[in-house]
Amino acid sequence: MAGFSVSVTVCREMAVLPEGVYLPTDDPSVYESTELAGAGWYQEGQHGGALAALIAGHVERIPTLTPMEIARLTVEIFRVVPLVPLRIETDIVREGKRIQTVEARLTGPDGTLFSMATVQRLRTTKLSLPPEAQGPPLELTTPDRLDPFAGQTWGVGEVGRVLFHRQAIEVREIHGGFTTKGPGAVWIRLTKPIVAGLEVTPVQRAVATADFCNGISRRLDVSEYVFMNSDLTVHLARYPSGEWVALDAESTYGPVGRGVATGSLWDLEGPLGRSTQTLYLDRSG
Repeated sequence: MAGFSVSVTVCREMAVLPEGVYLPTDDPSVYESTELAGAGWYQEGQHGGALAALIAGHVERIPTLTPMEIARLTVEIFRVVPLVPLRIETDIVREGKRIQTVEARLTGPDGTLFSMATVQRLRTTKLSLPPEAQGPPLELTTPDRLDPFAGQTWGVGEVGRVLFHRQAIEVREIHGGFTTKGPGAVWIRLTKPIVAGLEVTPVQRAVATADFCNGISRRLDVSEYVFMNSDLTVHLARYPSGEWVALDAESTYGPVGRGVATGSLWDLEGPLGRSTQTLYLDRSG
C-alpha cells in the first residue's frame, strides 16, 4: 500500500495544473473556481487568501474619479466556500476624489451568499516625508537567504492534494510556521495568477499573504482545538514592490471562545501595513 500511495502522489504532481487559481468566464463578474483555490481544512472548501485576493483584484478594476489604491480591505466569510463558479457583485457606497468605498458580495450559482467585503480606496499622490515619519528598516531574514519549503508538505492537508498554499504560492519560513506553536514569520510569493490570463497585482500579493496570520502563529494543538478565522482585515500604507511579501504574526486567545491573530506586512524595502483576523475558538469534536 505504501508504494501505491507514493505512485498516486507522484502521478498527481505530474498532472497539468490549472492556469490560474480561478478561470475567467464570458461574464466578467463570474469566475470559475479551480482546485488551486483549495484550503486543506476541508475536502472541498476554498482558502480565504485566494478569495480575498480574487475580490481585491475585481475591485481594482472598478473605475475611480482620480487615481486610487486599496488602503483597507475587510472580508467576512459566512460559510465554507465550495469549488463552484463565484459571482462578485459590487456597489459603490461612497464615491469621491479622495476616498471611494466599495461593497462586494460573493455568491454561488444558486445565489447563496458566501462572503461580503468592504474595500476602501484612497487617492494616490507623491508626498515627501521626513526621516522620522518613515518606517523602520527590514529586520527579517530575506528570502534569498532562506531555503525553499517543500510545497507538498507545508501546511494542512494530506500529501498529494492540490491546494492554494502548496501549488499557488512559494513559502520561505523565517521563524516558526505551521509546525511550530507560537508567533511565526514567513515570506510568501504567488506563483500562479489569481485569475488565469491576468497579471498578479501588488495588492493581491499583499492580501493573499495577509490571510496566513492565524495559520503561522497558532498557540493551540490542532487535534484538541478549533481556531478558525471568521474574517480578514488588511490595512496598507503602500503596495509591495516585487514578488515577495513577508508576514510576521502572532495570535492572542481569550477564555470566552474567541481570539485575534495579527501580523505586520513587509517587503524588501520595509513595512507595508497590518493584517488582523477574528478567531472562533472551541474544543475539537
